[in-house]
Amino acid sequence: MPPALPDRYHLEVRQGRDGDIEEWLATDTALDRPVLVRFLDAQASAERSQSFLDSVRGAAAVTHNHLVAIYSVGIIDGSAYCISEWAGGMTLADRVRANEAILPEEFVPNAAGLSEALAALHAQEQIHGAIDANAIYFSAAHPAKIARFGRTGTNLALDAAGDVRDLAGALEGALTRTDPGTVAPSQVIDRLSPEVDGALREARSGSFDAGALAGALHTAPTPLTHKRPKDWSWRWLIPAGLLSLMAIVLIAVSTSLLSDSGSSESLPLPTTLPTVPNTIVPARPAPPTTVVSPVPTTQILSAVAYDPFGSGGEHDELAAAAIDGDFTTAWKTESYLDPLPRQKAGVGLVVSVQGPTTSLSATGVRDGTVWSVYWAENTPSDFAQWGLVDDGTVRGTDLTTTFPLRNGGTWLIWFVDLPAANDGTYNSTITEVRFES
Repeated sequence: MPPALPDRYHLEVRQGRDGDIEEWLATDTALDRPVLVRFLDAQASAERSQSFLDSVRGAAAVTHNHLVAIYSVGIIDGSAYCISEWAGGMTLADRVRANEAILPEEFVPNAAGLSEALAALHAQEQIHGAIDANAIYFSAAHPAKIARFGRTGTNLALDAAGDVRDLAGALEGALTRTDPGTVAPSQVIDRLSPEVDGALREARSGSFDAGALAGALHTAPTPLTHKRPKDWSWRWLIPAGLLSLMAIVLIAVSTSLLSDSGSSESLPLPTTLPTVPNTIVPARPAPPTTVVSPVPTTQILSAVAYDPFGSGGEHDELAAAAIDGDFTTAWKTESYLDPLPRQKAGVGLVVSVQGPTTSLSATGVRDGTVWSVYWAENTPSDFAQWGLVDDGTVRGTDLTTTFPLRNGGTWLIWFVDLPAANDGTYNSTITEVRFES
């Protein structure tokens, strides 16, 4: 059981164990924000408790955007504990296990930031000592952060070189999904520069310290995020109007010139008219009548919110806004105080369709939303009866998927994880759903 923490902290969900450390998601009621509570087993030795406290206090002395912030540390009821920032709850190891792709434009700046954070820690003569993929929080729409200070790990020497080697190994392993040094990351990840391979290799070999690794990653080419095309604008009518006006002027000038030079007064009239012989032209048979079959069209019939793991309501009154053809209206999920995966399996929107479909797109989905698309002939009574079509994460583009031809049925746009909003809540939206055949 956790120690008797101060009343301001309300424990919410047990996250599990990290070695001999228990972890809980909690709410800091004084500041109304989520926090992570970590505490040692009560049976931990005095030496182990002291090493835990020293590591956490050392990290608390360093502030960096890619380092988890420490809010409080101490001993209660004989257990050493710390209160730290809630960084989304998803680790780099979680993303690898979920087979979630890590894009180069997402990986390179975050890897450089983690290296900078480690350099800042080492500059204060502090060592992490146990960096691996489980010690790096890397949730969608959140900066990656080094965390889980005070744990026991493989860096038995507790030196800076070991930290750098472990960080580079964790980053490379997450890209290649195999042991570091087995295959170059650029051979696995499209658009990833070979310069990233070299930087991670030099860090694993001990040739780079954390600062040098950060510098090499910062200078490595980073592909730009694919951006969605600009929305239609009334300004586009300006050049079109100018071209139309020029065309009208040219036609008018040409007509005037022809009328001036080709008037009937300047052309002599023939004195006799040619005689046209009476020729009987045989009638042509009428062309055969061709029956053209109508082309099937795709029609969206309805949209309803879908919340089988919650209260059953997810802004149901806004569901029709996702199919009304109006890009100024939208369906929105509820705003959650905690990350969605910590509360339920997801929420979504069910759209019923008539006619053939080969692609689905949803506009207005917030960047960082983790999604899945399912299909069934009719809305199933059990979530397990949906058939998965595709999944992914929104990264600067619309939610889009293509698939073999399907006729009608119901489609489930399912949100697995929601990005954080400026007010600290988690939510996402759908402005408009489209189908094409």
